[in-house]
Amino acid sequence: MESSSHLFLPDRPEGDDDHHADTDDGDNEAADERGAEAAESYDDVQYLVRRNRAAARKRLLARIKLIHYEIHKPLADTVRDHVLFLLPASSILRLRAVSRSWARHVSSPIFAHTQSRAHRSIAGVFFGSSDDASVAYVPFPPAAAHFLPDPALSFFPASPIAVCSSSNGLLLCYAPSSGDFFVCNPATGAWTTVPRPPRNPGLEPAAVLIFVPGVYNFRSDYTIVVGFMISGAGSGIFGFQTFSSSAGGWWVSNAVCAAECLFPDSGISAGGVAFWRTTMLTVVGYDPAEDSVRVAHWPMNYAVEARWEIGQMGDGGRLFCTAVTEEVVQVHKLLPKSDQWALVASMDLKKRSNTDSEEEEEEEEAWEVEAGGQLVFRKRPWPMRFQGGELEVLLWVEGRVVGVDLGSKRVRVAAAFGWPTWADGRGAKYVPYISTLAEVPPSAAAALASSIATPSPQVR
Repeated sequence: MESSSHLFLPDRPEGDDDHHADTDDGDNEAADERGAEAAESYDDVQYLVRRNRAAARKRLLARIKLIHYEIHKPLADTVRDHVLFLLPASSILRLRAVSRSWARHVSSPIFAHTQSRAHRSIAGVFFGSSDDASVAYVPFPPAAAHFLPDPALSFFPASPIAVCSSSNGLLLCYAPSSGDFFVCNPATGAWTTVPRPPRNPGLEPAAVLIFVPGVYNFRSDYTIVVGFMISGAGSGIFGFQTFSSSAGGWWVSNAVCAAECLFPDSGISAGGVAFWRTTMLTVVGYDPAEDSVRVAHWPMNYAVEARWEIGQMGDGGRLFCTAVTEEVVQVHKLLPKSDQWALVASMDLKKRSNTDSEEEEEEEEAWEVEAGGQLVFRKRPWPMRFQGGELEVLLWVEGRVVGVDLGSKRVRVAAAFGWPTWADGRGAKYVPYISTLAEVPPSAAAALASSIATPSPQVR
């Protein structure tokens, strides 16, 4: 028997061919659209790649061109761009005569700001006389590099003038007769008057100028802190009043401290804080930014016969203390957020033998550098307050200001004969000075008054 199998397929409905044709056409159109989008995206990516490559090539060519320019740049331009801002202000002002481009470069406010941040070496010391209230300037050599056009500060409208404090090229001066404070730059002769404080600062104010030439402090804004005794003379309780050039006014702090007496001539700024020595062998610091008081005991413990002074050095804005005993000169650093000191340097005092005659004592040098590089003093110096970006302390040795670099042991000497010495135990009136081109901004209140007084031009 023959068998056969049959495959039965359902009949295709009418119009089914047309349906599948439409579906195929739709799929093709969608595929074409996706292909077009992919091609467009690919073109966009290729365009971005080409644009980025072109930009990178342009930057590379610009850098190569700059390097080529720096290599073949004239020496005068190299000195102007990379060396000039490291010099003291007096030298820079004289070099304006080199060319017109140098004069324009030096006159730029950006250059003045850069120079005030870069040059941090002590140029000299301002001395004041208690008898006739005269002011004189003693520069470190070379004197021509640290020359000042008016070292007596005779450009002030008031007389006599006392120099109270210095900070990175700016001086804080005081007129006892009128009670006015002035801020000036002795290198440029620019100055401004500060409004009178709400509390009477007295004839010898314990005033400290705080000026930090930071990256964003283009206006050279500064702060003045004046300590004053509360509840009459003899209370031993001190308060603080602060002036801000940006705010243009004074405010009196609620913070107080027991200090017995602040030494007005010991004030120094370090790290944005005003510090003074006290008769209680302590250091008092007031921070105007945090409105807080800090007290630390001096580092010499029970060596009450030691001569000591405070100062600031280095880029960190740390407070240091120089102490001189009968055997050694020590430099201590106040640790951050602490009342403890750390010894950072020590220089011996070599006592004169009993066999040395008085003539030999007068002829011998007050210091010497031994074979190992150690600096040794033959005569006991007086420590001076100091402030600078280098690791340099100041000492007073027989009518001379001696600057000692703690790292290299380099010694600089400025003759200051004829000025009051430390024989009376109280010390002379002096202020260390850094020569910069820092601008002297008017206070906000003075600037506002000037803008109100000056009529605005009419628009036609």
